Amino acid sequence: MKPLFAVCLGVGLAAGVGYGQSPPALSVQVSNGSVGLRITGDVGSACTIQWATNLYGTTNWQFLTNLTPLLSSPYGVADPNLVTTRRFYRAFAQQVPSNVVPVPNMVWISPGTFVMGSPASEAERYSDETQHTVTLAQGFYMGQYAVRQGEYLALMGSNPSYFTTIDWNGNPIPPDLNRPVEQVSWIDATNYCAHLTVQEQAAGRLPAGWVYRLPTESEREYACRAGTTTAFHYGNALHGGMANFYDYYEYDASIGDIYVSNPAVPWLPRTTTVGSYQSNAWGLQDMHGNVWEWCRDWYGTYPSGTVTDPQGPASGSARVIRGGGWDGHGGGCRSAIRYDYYPSGTGSSIGFRVVLAPGQP
Repeated sequence: MKPLFAVCLGVGLAAGVGYGQSPPALSVQVSNGSVGLRITGDVGSACTIQWATNLYGTTNWQFLTNLTPLLSSPYGVADPNLVTTRRFYRAFAQQVPSNVVPVPNMVWISPGTFVMGSPASEAERYSDETQHTVTLAQGFYMGQYAVRQGEYLALMGSNPSYFTTIDWNGNPIPPDLNRPVEQVSWIDATNYCAHLTVQEQAAGRLPAGWVYRLPTESEREYACRAGTTTAFHYGNALHGGMANFYDYYEYDASIGDIYVSNPAVPWLPRTTTVGSYQSNAWGLQDMHGNVWEWCRDWYGTYPSGTVTDPQGPASGSARVIRGGGWDGHGGGCRSAIRYDYYPSGTGSSIGFRVVLAPGQP
């Protein structure tokens, strides 16, 4: 085998008004096909790492990972692939505004382009998951978790959740305000976002034009995938213990839902504490299962071709929910799954997470 030839490119975005990051520096170490990257940059800055196999013509840079934020400098990252051909890497700082102070547990999601929807080969996909290319032109903050019962209670003065003292079978459970809030309608969720915006603006932590809101459907799928193209950010299968779902029905993208008479991990007839399962590459947790999450969009047919910053239909009768819930089959937790639900509706498996971005509520 020819020796690996890896070239590192340190590419930094120029700092602009309100942006305080300096460009990251990137170096590489190669050993037996394994690549380790060493990134030096500002503590607290957001950085994206990409790779490509050549630098000719229109280079197709592939996403490797986001560092949000750099916990220390220097910071080490490994390419999880066994690299046997020439590969180039680049690192660039994301323009995270320095005059915005998000509430705790918000993750910066860098702008980018991805294929939304599911391929025809993905088992049990629905006809409304037609693949199309979406570009998100600006970055945004997204909650690392769904909004928790304690957060909702503190801001809104009430906790509408079903799972406070009993599970779905009526058995007692210990109170845990770190479970996601549920039994909230789309109206409740948007009202929470509006109250949060007012609170943070009054505290001087948000510049003019920045608001908390629900994610668009495209933002939700982009953030869930975190650079992956498989049925889940875990890969093409979902097994018990990987997420909170009805794991009597696991899922494989080549087969579909698979009945399991005796799950290796007992099914829990309730929500679980947020962050109980492995995060995706961007540090977001519970993007599959636990609770469905409201999106900003009216439900409708996807646009065709390549689109930028889609907002969904201008009107409709139902809003989009995403992600799957504690009571759903594995196939219902896929990255591309989408359902419609009336805005005033509630359920013990429906919650939401927030986005912070410039624009309209």
